[in-house]
Amino acid sequence: MDTLNADGTWDRLGSIALLRHQAATQVWSDADRAAADSPLHDLGLGVYLAHSQASALLPEDYELPDVEVDELEEPTPLQLLTEAEELTRPLPLHRPDLHGSQLVVDLCDLIREARGLGY
Repeated sequence: MDTLNADGTWDRLGSIALLRHQAATQVWSDADRAAADSPLHDLGLGVYLAHSQASALLPEDYELPDVEVDELEEPTPLQLLTEAEELTRPLPLHRPDLHGSQLVVDLCDLIREARGLGY
């Protein structure tokens, strides 16, 4: 049995990817309603790239799980990113093949940027 699968790492990464996808979709929706020079476009691109980064770490045949986000009716992108960051905490960051530390750093940067934009 795959050790990463046995300890839930793939499910965690899958949940992180899904939360990032949901956040990117919301930010892009907000950016579409904003001015062309809105910083939301940059945040949307950053979240989308972070989603791709997390998805690329998953096995090719992996199916994304459904994610329940702490019973929030409509979570904001900041709440989704924060939930994703919390899911990274038990990841084996010492594994170079997971690039986990970069995953966490990128999430923290996106959270800081979202807060700065008032999310």
